Amino acid sequence: MKKQNRKIPSFSAKAVLLPLFFLLTLLAFPAPSFEQKQTPYGGSSLSAENSAESSSESVTPRKKPITYKKIETEIEGEPQVMHFLELDLTEPGLTVFPVLSGDCIFGFEHLSVMNDRYHAQASVNGGFNYAYGQPAGLVIQNGKLLTGSMGYGRILMIQNRKAWFQDTPTRIWLEYKGTQLPVDRVNPYPADEGILVFTPEFGPTNRIEEKHIACVVRNNRVVSVKEEAREAGIPKDGFLVVDLRTEDSPLLQLSDEQEIDMRWEENADQGYQCSGSLVENGQNVSQDYDPWGGNMRIRTPRTAVGIKDENTLVFLVIDGRQPRYSKGVTGKQLADVLIAVGVTEAALLDGGASSEMIVDDEIVNSPSTGKERLLASAFIIRADGDGETALKP
Repeated sequence: MKKQNRKIPSFSAKAVLLPLFFLLTLLAFPAPSFEQKQTPYGGSSLSAENSAESSSESVTPRKKPITYKKIETEIEGEPQVMHFLELDLTEPGLTVFPVLSGDCIFGFEHLSVMNDRYHAQASVNGGFNYAYGQPAGLVIQNGKLLTGSMGYGRILMIQNRKAWFQDTPTRIWLEYKGTQLPVDRVNPYPADEGILVFTPEFGPTNRIEEKHIACVVRNNRVVSVKEEAREAGIPKDGFLVVDLRTEDSPLLQLSDEQEIDMRWEENADQGYQCSGSLVENGQNVSQDYDPWGGNMRIRTPRTAVGIKDENTLVFLVIDGRQPRYSKGVTGKQLADVLIAVGVTEAALLDGGASSEMIVDDEIVNSPSTGKERLLASAFIIRADGDGETALKP
């Protein structure tokens, strides 16, 4: 894999472009109009009028579902290099889905390794994570819940080739005999109070070394319910339900061979909990501080995901920490760039040295450390088959 060769096959043209993100400059530019024209198939054309700053851009012609653009410009006198990936979700052959490093809850991998494993046409770094690689919030992959939602961060959902953001936690429950038993956490580490569910992605055991009630479920049927004094095994063909309460646990009401299923509110094919909101209803709502992203007022590499309309998804990576090449942007500047290209809703992903985009097996951006960083999760984009096929490495 070519990790730093940015001489990808491309169409180059000089253009005056992307007026809006310079609204935030203090140079009192009036709000300019922006008109863009492009051909995402075999040919390429681009025009822009009445912009505030000059830019150069290269467009990589691709299949219809995926359009990649690289834009070199200046913001407030600082060089910026931006990488856009626009996806047409209406295309039957296109799939976009989150993946975990090693397809497990724990651990880290280079984006190039995940990209190769899934034979992706493109890939982008994901969001934030805990110390051992656990995702910072909800992850749904091909209709399978891998982790539950946490208290902070917008959730990107994709279902029936439509995308939207959800701003409230997703309710999860176990359903049996007409009863709904709320689930507090999915694949948590360390274990917490409440009803916990562990799936095979967590590993061979639940890593709980204290007394607890463990309910083994295989193929949506209860196999056993008993008290464990040490780690309990997680079945490969089901899941494990745990309660740290050994007395009066609702799990003790379950019996062998009883049918049980795990369900959640949003019946989405794909789901991923990002960090803070950047754009809402076409307005810049970026904050000066983000609980995961930290200080949003500094210029640094940034990654974001946005929605133009329910059928059009946009990923943006802006290089940074390279003063002569690309300075990086603040959170508000990042939101302005997204608004400039027509994004109406957007959320923050991990940035800094983690910001990375791969197109056609090449790293198209310039990671700030000069090499790939180990990541906990990523987004995979494929344009070669239906969702079921595309999710098989």
